[in-house]
This record gives sequence, C-alpha cells and structure tokens, in this order.
Amino acid sequence: AALAAENVNIKMITTSEIKISVLVDKAEGTRALRAVHHAFGLHEPRPNGASAHALDGAKAQPADAMPLAASSGQEGREIMASLNAMEDIVVSDVELDVSQGRITIFRAPDRPGICSRIFQAIAQAGIVVDMIVQNLTEEGRGQLSFSVPQKDLPRALAITQQTMQAIDPSSAVAADPDMARVHVSGVGMRTHTGVARRMFGALAGRGINISMISTSEIRVGVVVDLDRGPEALAALKAAFNLA
Repeated sequence: AALAAENVNIKMITTSEIKISVLVDKAEGTRALRAVHHAFGLHEPRPNGASAHALDGAKAQPADAMPLAASSGQEGREIMASLNAMEDIVVSDVELDVSQGRITIFRAPDRPGICSRIFQAIAQAGIVVDMIVQNLTEEGRGQLSFSVPQKDLPRALAITQQTMQAIDPSSAVAADPDMARVHVSGVGMRTHTGVARRMFGALAGRGINISMISTSEIRVGVVVDLDRGPEALAALKAAFNLA
C-alpha cells in the first residue's frame, strides 16, 4: 500500500521467514525506501526519546561490548572456534510441506497498486499468505503466484478472481491444490554459494520440475508437483548427506 500510494511499480517480489523484498526501478529506489520507512514508522525517534544518533553516540558498557572479556583466553578461542564451526554447517535440515495450495494470476497489469489491492483483499479475509513470487512475462504484463493454506484455497481463489475482474478482466486466475514445498535450511548458507546449485542439480537429476523458488539467508525453498514431493525430499537429503 505504501508503494502504491507513491506510485512506485513493483517488478519482482520474494519473501522469506524474516523479510519481504521487492524490485523497483533504480530511479524510484530512494522514494520507495522512504515510503516504506514512513509506513512502518522507522523515521520516528526510538522509544524513550532515544534517536539512532543518540544510541550510536552512547558509550557501550564493557559487559555488553565484550561478552568474552570475562572468559579465559583458551575458553574464548574455543567459543570462537565453535561459532566458526556453526557457520560451516551450511545445510542442516530438509523439510517437505504439503499443507498449502497456490494461486496464480496470469497476464496481470504491470502498474503500481495491483499487488496492494490483491493482498489487501486477501488480508481482509483473514487468509495468511506464505510464498509470493512475481515476474514480468511480457511488455506491460506479469505473473504473480502466492501460496495459502489448503483450507483457504477456495476462498483465496474467489477473492482473487473478484479483485482481478475489477482491475483487468483480461487477466486469468487459477488455483493449484497439488503442490509441495521442499526447502533446505541451515546456518552459514548466506556465505556458501553452492547450496542452490547442488539443490537444483539434485532435482534436475530426478527430472523434477521447479515451479516456484524462494530464498533467504537461512533457507532455499522450491515448489514442485505434489506427487513428486517425497521423491524431491529424498533427493535433497541424499544430496546434502542427510539421508
């Protein structure tokens, strides 16, 4: 809603457990950032009147600034070695989720406010959205997909169809209940570039098609056909030696 109010057009969307990211034109980047800051009150002074500048200028207490100061040299080295080892864990878990369905909007108009209207309508119905992926497919048009709990899929479809009928009747909306989400997660993925390559390679080796991808600092998730979910899970466990 904040970006739509500023007439900032969204080109791509990705989501994770802790973050929502959007791609906008470079020329609109600063305006988009300011709009989001104002929408979430990030431009206001911090609680108790402490501003970011005041916090930066405050002197840190020794216990806060140096948590290892009280440890012996050997103990401190052991703690640091343990933290480094955690960073090297990379993938520690692979999970399969078959509890969600997907709504896809085809040939959605590529203009500001479309996503805002869709997700405001979905939110007003009390439907929780998990994955969101948007891409441009042709000049002036895009494709938007998002996942919701299976029990809410029929309502989400009806709401999205009604919303898009008011926005642009030439767009098409479809629901897919037969999807499975498989994701790998672990500490250290942010600094290791080979996780996605190995993940996609393992699925390609089994001929498993990927229809959606989402990434974060700790997780890479993909959507595959429901009947290939268990096979995808087994392939990824084997690829990361978690079988």
